[in-house]
Amino acid sequence: MAERTITEILEALARIETDVKTIARNGADHETRLRTLEQRNGKRWDAVSLSALTAAAVGIVGYVLGKWF
Repeated sequence: MAERTITEILEALARIETDVKTIARNGADHETRLRTLEQRNGKRWDAVSLSALTAAAVGIVGYVLGKWF
């Protein structure tokens, strides 16, 4: 009986080890995907702010040129 219990415990530990390895591998994949998603929003705001600054600069240059001519 003791041998059977030890065998069951060892089998359970092997399954747990496999599960932990799978979780660790999937966790690394999820971490990479989350970082990508987090950076996507930042890139959009960078594009929006660049467009706003470009529009403001063009407006100022247009205003100055309009006053000169």
